[in-house]
Amino acid sequence: MKKVPNLKRYIYIDILFLFILILIKAYIYFFEADFQHMNIRNIDAIKTKTENKQSISFEVLGNVNNSITIFENRIIKKINSDFPDFVILNGNSVIDGAEDKYRMLYKSLKKINSSVIVGIGEKEIKDNGLSRYYKHFGDTNFSFKLSNSYFIFLDTTNESEESWQKQWIISELENSQYSKYKFIFMNRPPYKLQDKSILASNDKFILSEEFRTFLTQAFSKYNVTAVFASNIEGLDERKINGVSYFTSGGAGGIITDENNFYHYIKVNVSPKGVSYNVIKQENISNLGVHNIAESIWLYIHSLFYINFINILIFLSIVILISMIIYTKVFVGKDYYKKYDEITQTQDINKALKIAMFTNNFLPFIGGVPISIDRLSKGLRYLGHDVYVFAPEYPDYTDSENYVIRNKLLIPYKTLGFQFPVINIFSSDIEKIFNEHDFDIVHVHHPFWMGKKGLKLARKNNIPVILTYHTRLEQYAHYIPVFSILFKNVISHHMIKNFSQKCDVIIAPTMSAKEYLRNIGVSRHIEILSTGVDFENYPEPENSSVKNIEKVYRGERKILLCSVSRLAKEKNLYFLLDGIEYIKKNLDISFKCIIIGDGPEKENIIEAINDRHLKDVVELIGSKKQNEIYSFYTASDIFIFASQSETQGMVILEAMAGRCPVVSVRSSGIEDIIQNGFNGFKTRADVKEWADKIIYLMKDDELRHRISENSFDFAKQNSVKGMSKKASDIYHKAIINKRKL
Repeated sequence: MKKVPNLKRYIYIDILFLFILILIKAYIYFFEADFQHMNIRNIDAIKTKTENKQSISFEVLGNVNNSITIFENRIIKKINSDFPDFVILNGNSVIDGAEDKYRMLYKSLKKINSSVIVGIGEKEIKDNGLSRYYKHFGDTNFSFKLSNSYFIFLDTTNESEESWQKQWIISELENSQYSKYKFIFMNRPPYKLQDKSILASNDKFILSEEFRTFLTQAFSKYNVTAVFASNIEGLDERKINGVSYFTSGGAGGIITDENNFYHYIKVNVSPKGVSYNVIKQENISNLGVHNIAESIWLYIHSLFYINFINILIFLSIVILISMIIYTKVFVGKDYYKKYDEITQTQDINKALKIAMFTNNFLPFIGGVPISIDRLSKGLRYLGHDVYVFAPEYPDYTDSENYVIRNKLLIPYKTLGFQFPVINIFSSDIEKIFNEHDFDIVHVHHPFWMGKKGLKLARKNNIPVILTYHTRLEQYAHYIPVFSILFKNVISHHMIKNFSQKCDVIIAPTMSAKEYLRNIGVSRHIEILSTGVDFENYPEPENSSVKNIEKVYRGERKILLCSVSRLAKEKNLYFLLDGIEYIKKNLDISFKCIIIGDGPEKENIIEAINDRHLKDVVELIGSKKQNEIYSFYTASDIFIFASQSETQGMVILEAMAGRCPVVSVRSSGIEDIIQNGFNGFKTRADVKEWADKIIYLMKDDELRHRISENSFDFAKQNSVKGMSKKASDIYHKAIINKRKL
């Protein structure tokens, strides 16, 4: 018993030592430089670096495993001497998904002189590492384009549902069709292979035979150039149906098979083709048992190096527990929390209760209300319950009970009562929300009602979807003060900050997705345009169409049409300048009708008179949506000048009415119009834009061909199809919410 006092002293010393180690750990965690969204930043840097280069080079490494001796001390030096444009780590870059392993990896990556992209692997998600990967690197499935090459990163860790993965990879392969070279990166290879190493398991490849077959067939169909995988300690090269496959896992970890070796793959892409070189690491013995022993020693050395503080903490805890047990202070105390992992699944056909939050809605006519109305109807057609939390409008009563009208805080009236401000502080909103057991919250603005929806969703642990509808910077002129600051800084910050709090962001076009990535949004983004309601389009012989032609075309040969809110951001003065140019330079009779209303109406009328266009331009006011479909069908050409759109919904609507489109290029237009196929898009140059309209007006055969192409293109974007895709996005978000 005399030893007990000395033992107690040792206990106190051990506790003090443990406390110091924990403080060091806390200091590292909270005060060392953090890193977030690294892949997004590095992809931007790579795009800038390779922008004007005809040839690019990159190097692919697999199974780094936080290696210090091999990766950090040897391979990185070799990479830096190669001067590649960028480096790709293709999964299993860490030993496990703990925060300190990610930070150690980051320290190693900072020593590489080239930008690095880190793909996800089995080890990145261990120990609840998925959320850390998301935080530090971004989305698990992503892609980007460089010059004539397209890069696709596929998550094969089983964290993403297989059916969704199939849809996503096909969508990306479709997007890559105009790129000469296509490269795929994944952790598990899409074919069976044997790993003969001592520590090998039988699940190094994608286990689902059906999914493996699907991937290899898809890669062949879309002429993929090469597929890179890792997850084994050696190197496997083969060709399957004309596609090159490289499974490479020699950038770290343990090498236990004497036939394997440490290595990485160097890829050069030039106009002449693609070359692949396996860069073997020299000065590491390759003599059977000695090689295995050396590999194990190098692995243990790296393991100890990156876990030095953890090991000391662990030993201190073990010693502390041993001494406490010995002195019978605490007996049978379990210091380790137990976790029971519950696998949750989601029936993708289950009917959902969906809450949508919007700052404006019908009867206000605009892109957002129409988009919400179509989506909600399409979702209800699929069997979902959809409720729209929207502002009330004076003297308007809904014909259906799914719209939950909310009292106004400030009935800010302008022409057409366009900016109702909902009283989001009213307890009625939350009360009504809680009366329904909602599965998903879909917000349509990153402020006001959007924030209200986000708050209620987070309070109830419900996934939040944001649709990025509006280019806020284009509406800066409505801000009475600091409009320049809002346009250049605040608007982008608002969108980024709000998006980062959501589970999924829906972008209507690839251009909109690129914008979100450019401002730093790292959350998962799906591309989903607003669907077109084909069922309400009349045939050309319909009486309503004939009446429009009689009233507005008359004896004129060409009827031009534009649908737009009469507001500054819609660029209507540019449109009038173009019409003035056409009138002066064309002897074909025509009429241009502009459908819509808004705060600029009086100024636009004045501009029409100033330009002497009263005989060829007519403002015909707002029309019901079904009436607008008849105007599309009756018109010969649809003209559009707005650059504030995220998707240009009216463009697709016009195409659905077999109406060729001539538009000014912008983010919402770029992905829809294919020059010479379904219309024309030009720079914001009046002459260039007007000349394309004249070109179409003169050529009847070309106009007819583009008319049919426009209709075929629009058919790919039906309301039913878009609603089904939205439903799939909701189900996937619910599954992921349960995993995190």
